[in-house]
Amino acid sequence: MSSETLFVILGLVNIPLYLFMGKLIFESWEGFGNAIHFWFKPDRWSAFDGEYWDDLVAEFKLAIFVAICAGAVYGEHYLILDKLIK
Repeated sequence: MSSETLFVILGLVNIPLYLFMGKLIFESWEGFGNAIHFWFKPDRWSAFDGEYWDDLVAEFKLAIFVAICAGAVYGEHYLILDKLIK
């Protein structure tokens, strides 16, 4: 099995983890949608609208979410290929 195939399989197998972490971090789909909205909205516009701190918190939550999900897949990939197969 190639390394890329393993990444795809692990990415799909971890969907329940992504949903759990999303619920834990964002508390609802609306919170996730707000984070995506603020990610695309320039910070200056948020500052002019009086939403700068909401923007900052939402983007931080999104960054943490992506880091946890990517870290889980990478960590599992590392364990499977480097530790279990050798």
